[in-house]
Amino acid sequence: MINRKGLSLGRTAVLGSLLAAVALGTTGASAWAVSVPDQIRVALFVDLGSKYQSLTPAVTLNAAGGMKLSWNGIALASVQGGQSARFAVDGYRAKLLETEDLGSAVSVLKKVQASSNAAFITLLNKNDKPVYQVTEGNYASAAAASAALAKWTGAGATVGAQSLSAASVAGPWAVEAGPYASEAEASAAVSRFGAAGLDAFVARKASAAGAGYYVRIGQASDPSALAALQEAASASGQAVRIPAAGEAYVVVRNDVTLNGATGQAVPLYALPQSGGAALKAAPVGDKGIQALERSKRTYRGSMEISVLNNNLALVNELPLEQYLYSVVGSEIFQGWPAEAQKAQAVAARSYALSQGVGFQIANVVDTTLSQTYTGMGGENAQAVAAVEATEGEVLTSGGKAITAVFSANAGGITADNLSEIWRNDTPYLASAAQSPDEGPQEGKLDWYKVALSGGQVGYIRSDLLEDSGTKNAAGIPLYRTTEADVAVRPGPQIVATVEPIARLNAGASVVVLDKVPEYTNYSWVEGPFTADQLLNSLNKRAKTKLTSLQTLEVSKRGPSGRAMELKADGTVIDVGVPDNLRGALGGIKSTLFEIEETGRYTVIGANGEKKEFPSGGSSLSIAGADGASVPADSGNLFVLGAKGELRAATTSPGFIISGKGFGHGLGMSQWGAKGLAEQGYDYQSILQYYYKNVKIEKDGGK
Repeated sequence: MINRKGLSLGRTAVLGSLLAAVALGTTGASAWAVSVPDQIRVALFVDLGSKYQSLTPAVTLNAAGGMKLSWNGIALASVQGGQSARFAVDGYRAKLLETEDLGSAVSVLKKVQASSNAAFITLLNKNDKPVYQVTEGNYASAAAASAALAKWTGAGATVGAQSLSAASVAGPWAVEAGPYASEAEASAAVSRFGAAGLDAFVARKASAAGAGYYVRIGQASDPSALAALQEAASASGQAVRIPAAGEAYVVVRNDVTLNGATGQAVPLYALPQSGGAALKAAPVGDKGIQALERSKRTYRGSMEISVLNNNLALVNELPLEQYLYSVVGSEIFQGWPAEAQKAQAVAARSYALSQGVGFQIANVVDTTLSQTYTGMGGENAQAVAAVEATEGEVLTSGGKAITAVFSANAGGITADNLSEIWRNDTPYLASAAQSPDEGPQEGKLDWYKVALSGGQVGYIRSDLLEDSGTKNAAGIPLYRTTEADVAVRPGPQIVATVEPIARLNAGASVVVLDKVPEYTNYSWVEGPFTADQLLNSLNKRAKTKLTSLQTLEVSKRGPSGRAMELKADGTVIDVGVPDNLRGALGGIKSTLFEIEETGRYTVIGANGEKKEFPSGGSSLSIAGADGASVPADSGNLFVLGAKGELRAATTSPGFIISGKGFGHGLGMSQWGAKGLAEQGYDYQSILQYYYKNVKIEKDGGK
């Protein structure tokens, strides 16, 4: 597919000339002009609509050394070490159950949790008794919560549980009492309102004197209910007001969701959908903060909790260099050469700085849409050393940090952005640069693609087969298994969760169709896919929907050999930028691929007449030695080519996609950086090979 002759010699010559350029490009006064900020903001959960969504109905934080909670710089509360605090949106919810029986509440909670991650149990004290409310959701409107309520009651979520009140929509509308001099006084007032049968919670509101204590009474779904609620609350003898719409507050609920079996409550801080309330959780000590809903990861720095687009947002703010400890450790393997680690550190720092405030309330996100960041668990000593050795160093072009994108494996050659990936003009990204990416294949055995006597096609590892020295009736060499219980895999790899398609006894005969590398991030095979499978996948991306799929082929390639365009049944498929082809084909690893159409072949009849398949619904029949013909079945068909090669075909359209590399292929290839480092190149040389005409500059204050 790509001519790699002379790769090693050519790369060595180019990199040799770069060594001198690097030394010149990083010295002099102009090389110290870049400004590197101390902090970075990473969105762990945020709703930015079509640009990016990572959603959660609640966030649970805890820290081994405890946490300090504040509101716009005003001290709010302290959380003891090992204790949790939860955060959610004070929106609209479906209130399914109100009961004095904790067991009933937990039972309903579990039913709801089977299909929703937005279920809560809240503990209140009403009529001098503990009461548990089970709610579901955080909805932007009462109508949406009402629809959810109908769904849950219709599904019988509360069957068998007796409720103290009818299922209803709970909302953020409440009346208010206070301020109170202390939390104890506010809690006493909550008890008095609760004794009157009202829902009441301690709340906090910012003022010039700090975060004052208040009580919010009621969970109404409509502001029209506030006058009656005010009258009922005032009957307890306390002054109650209707707060102005849009006032910022934080309501504190006793949440039993996590500890339902014991009834132990943790504070849940509910923020209004609007009003600008933003909380900060800062750890005490240096052991970080754990975010339960983010795979229980622990993070350096502080956490900011706010509401954006009616959904909860969680942003981790921490020192930039400490962020890079995790990025480098998460993006590449521990044990890789130090120079590859340093190259990753500079590329990651440059990329982060180039983003600005790219995600409205954050600079970056923690996924590969930016770069992988997994908190303190992603760090290792080598990554930390690489970051510290390159502290403050940034790749620049025109005095600005470049968007130093990188991918896991370029498949032996980097992509061209202008034509092959996102169609952006980024001249500093090396186009069609050959890259030593073969590392994932090191130590891996090849696999044989084989046909079994029953017609199945699969893969057997090469060390489990040998040439038997015999041929079948068609003159095709036969191989035999060398061990007992040999697994025939659906692909050239062992996947523990995928069962073999067959197991063979020692000495079993198979026909070898091909020999391929083991499936890795460098070389891979996906499929076989049916026409319906690819049709559904393509139509999720295609701007003009396809109605059928008989043939599928790469109709245009770019400078690196990557697919730029596909044709289905002879018509170009518009999926937007070429990189979208990865998703359109079911999430394949890269666009450096070939498509094998197993249902496409030419049959030459006895009279020399040719027929192309697929062929407008024409059926295929097989003639026996006696002249009788039988229809070919829908399984595999083995076709002998003009040169005597055998391949597995299908009687209906089918497709196998094989390719090289993992990711978009732009900028630095991480496996390529490893390969170059192993050849003795330093990180500056590696960076200036993958990023052209750039400087490696450093903040003078670092």
